[in-house]
Amino acid sequence: MNLRGIEVGDVLNTQELVGGLINTLEEQVKVYRALLEVVRKEKDILVSANLDDLNENNRSKEAMLIKIRALESQRITSASQIYQSLALQGESPRLLEIARHVRAEDGDKLRSVHSVMELLLRRVQEYNRQNESLVQSALTNITGAMNEIKASLQDKPVYQKQGEVEGVTSAGQLVSREA
Repeated sequence: MNLRGIEVGDVLNTQELVGGLINTLEEQVKVYRALLEVVRKEKDILVSANLDDLNENNRSKEAMLIKIRALESQRITSASQIYQSLALQGESPRLLEIARHVRAEDGDKLRSVHSVMELLLRRVQEYNRQNESLVQSALTNITGAMNEIKASLQDKPVYQKQGEVEGVTSAGQLVSREA
């Protein structure tokens, strides 16, 4: 059967592909929500300076990023297949473009998931910027403290009984043994 040049089998195939894409996107939303919680928690951990919690949090974040990469690859493949099925042109398949060419119900779901993903990504990026700022501040403080320790351990000149500076004493000594 032919509907305006599109075979019924093609329409059913496209609907299946769109359903798979929507499922992938919904799974991505779940993972991004979990990632958002992890980066929020990371901020609290950075403020509390608990290294064990930070290491555990980083492992969780890395696992989520690996899952996100896999889902993103799956999303791109599904979107490309839909583009081909709909005979759309373009280098990079766009969700909003697909939404314009599928059933209204599926298009609404795609637009909804798209806006949720944009919001989640923006929030994750905001928290990451804040966390980066906290880490940079901590590194600056640690570097300053290390420089102060290093300076206190360097040899310093000492005054002799005649009031003249003579030689140096080993670091950390406040008074000469001769005095």
